[in-house]
Amino acid sequence: MKREFPHVLTVFVLAGTLVAGGVIPADAQGIKVGFVNIQRVVVGSKRGKDVLAGLQTERDAKQREVEAMEKEVRQMEADLEKQQSVLSEEAKRERERAIRDRTRDLRRTVEDLNRFFAEREQDVQQQLLREVGAVVSTYGKEKGYVLIFEVRAAGVIYGDESADLTNQMIAVYDAGMGKN
Repeated sequence: MKREFPHVLTVFVLAGTLVAGGVIPADAQGIKVGFVNIQRVVVGSKRGKDVLAGLQTERDAKQREVEAMEKEVRQMEADLEKQQSVLSEEAKRERERAIRDRTRDLRRTVEDLNRFFAEREQDVQQQLLREVGAVVSTYGKEKGYVLIFEVRAAGVIYGDESADLTNQMIAVYDAGMGKN
């Protein structure tokens, strides 16, 4: 995993502070430290998959509505093209106006849906991250961990596989430990 140098410095400063502050004895043996890829827990857990799939289903349904609107606009344009030679100038202008109005409505609908789903996805992600955070915290306390780092936030460059708690967190989260 690729990480940035400033995060490594943060980890060393944090560890040094904990040792210097007496939180972790400098000569401590068997200190339990782990790390978790929270995002992988979110997308790899049953709940995360279910919630994200539900959001995708909702998005797909709205996409079908948008496609129907697009089809309607294309049909209006095709009808105008076919009937253009027999329509009066006023009728042509009216149909062109109707096409512009419907196209504008379509554009607004797409913009509104994009904004809605961006906010909805962010809300869902935040909820899942809170739930997973609670699971990690509870697990850490129950299992006697001194520190559990989030892989992306802490900038872990190297971590022994035995310290990677991601798969355990997925299992614990799937078992319902984080449900409210």
